[in-house]
Amino acid sequence: MSDHQPAQHGYGIYGVTWFWLLVVTVAEIGVTLLHIPRGLLITSLVVLALIKAALIMAYFMHLRWERPVVATLFSVPIALLLLALFVALALDAQVF
Repeated sequence: MSDHQPAQHGYGIYGVTWFWLLVVTVAEIGVTLLHIPRGLLITSLVVLALIKAALIMAYFMHLRWERPVVATLFSVPIALLLLALFVALALDAQVF
């Protein structure tokens, strides 16, 4: 038999995660209302969106309790996709 026990966590972690998602969303709204330069605005909104995505993947998709290999197999393609999207948007912004 295996000594591996499934992760024991209650529903409270979802409330805490929801709270932090709410905090990051309010921060996004606050950053938008600050009227900062466009480049800094976009960078900060992307960083805040990545924080929200990481929270959702870790807790709602249960990747926090998976083996590191499974989380890596899921996270690396998404990171590469986001990088490609960011580069494409940056190149498009330089044209205009």
